[in-house]
Amino acid sequence: MLNRRHIRLKVMQYLYAAEISDFEDTKQHYKNLSSSIHSVHDLYLLQISLIIEIFKKALNKYKISHKSISGNISDIYSNEKFSKNQFLNQIFTNSKILALISSKDFINWDIDYKFVNLIYDKIIHSDLYSKYLGYEKTSFEVDLKFVHDTFKKIIVTDEKFQSFVEEKNIYWMDDYPLVNTLLLKLFKNSRENSLEKLFYFKLFSNNKEKKYFDDLANISLKNFESNNQLIDKYITNWDLDRLAKIDLVIINLALSELVNFKEIPIKVTLNEYIEISKDYSTEKSSLFINGILDKIVKDLVNNNSLIKEGRGLRE
Repeated sequence: MLNRRHIRLKVMQYLYAAEISDFEDTKQHYKNLSSSIHSVHDLYLLQISLIIEIFKKALNKYKISHKSISGNISDIYSNEKFSKNQFLNQIFTNSKILALISSKDFINWDIDYKFVNLIYDKIIHSDLYSKYLGYEKTSFEVDLKFVHDTFKKIIVTDEKFQSFVEEKNIYWMDDYPLVNTLLLKLFKNSRENSLEKLFYFKLFSNNKEKKYFDDLANISLKNFESNNQLIDKYITNWDLDRLAKIDLVIINLALSELVNFKEIPIKVTLNEYIEISKDYSTEKSSLFINGILDKIVKDLVNNNSLIKEGRGLRE
């Protein structure tokens, strides 16, 4: 499910898209925001489907190896351990999970088979795989750990697969770290014969988080011009039009949250948007944004225009 940082990031992208288009067709921008939110689950399913395709390839390789007349097939293919992985078998034989993946028209591994081959080859030639084949005893837990470690150390880190993800959907590289965390959590929480429910998750943990998302998007758009007027007063020897658009959006969004979300401590909001600025702007910009926000917050607090629920400036 989405955390607050990811919600802030999504709304920042929405506000930036609206700003650079001079706020034309804001309904379309909001529709794009909704699509980007739901794309998180799509990426989740794409990566699960890749794991399934890799498993199918392992099954096929094992079958071919046992039909070989020569008998000189390498143990990495002929060993039955991968093809009998209990965790992967339970996913592969679950009709509801497969139907859910099949319903997504962006997943077609018949076209993108080279990435299946790429990751499969990296796995079977890895030390992880050699160690896995070396276990004398097998269990659901051992099989699950192999999938967990393979995903974390081989699939997630592959640069070609990352490029593929980015080409598939412009939102997905921003979603990639979050989705990887969700999948690792899925592996950690998996139990034998109870996997299905883990493949469905709510984008928001509760109604409060959904309201935070909706309010932040709506308020930040509504208050953009009034926030700009406030920001302009604190930019000494600098014209607002010369400010980098992404920096202006980050400051603007931070102000909307600071003023309108009384339950969120000032320090939390400032820290979150400074961290976002480090990822999406320059190092100098993050220092500039920090300085501007610090000045505005101090004046708002002194003028009683920024009041938090039982919290002071430094909390």
